[in-house]
Amino acid sequence: MDRIMMFDQAENNDNWNKIKLENWAWGRVEMKQPEDQEVEKFDGIISELGRRGIVVLMHRPTRWGYVVDAVIPSIKIVILKMPDLTKQVKVAMSQFRDLINRLETDGYQVIVIPKNHMNEAQVKAFCDRIAAEPALAAA
Repeated sequence: MDRIMMFDQAENNDNWNKIKLENWAWGRVEMKQPEDQEVEKFDGIISELGRRGIVVLMHRPTRWGYVVDAVIPSIKIVILKMPDLTKQVKVAMSQFRDLINRLETDGYQVIVIPKNHMNEAQVKAFCDRIAAEPALAAA
């Protein structure tokens, strides 16, 4: 039982929407953490782009000291995960906005992965937006 959490449903209705019930163990509920879901969603997007033959570079530093989650250099698209807004919302959003502005100034198109859960069809639709770029077809 890697991570076991008990939630009071009345207090944490939002958390019930963010976690996936995996199995029952000893009368407790073992659930996937939202962070694990984010990693799974990101990996699914990168895998789908790879199946389509799109080269994606992961965790690339920028000249401004930020690290982007993924970049597709052939079409100048950067893929970013939404920042964790549970701590210091103003600072996180300010830095996130600054990064986006700098990337767009350098000619990159920035695509942000939605924070909500994405099923396989939604992941494919997200990747379709990227694959539809005219520069990718010409490359």
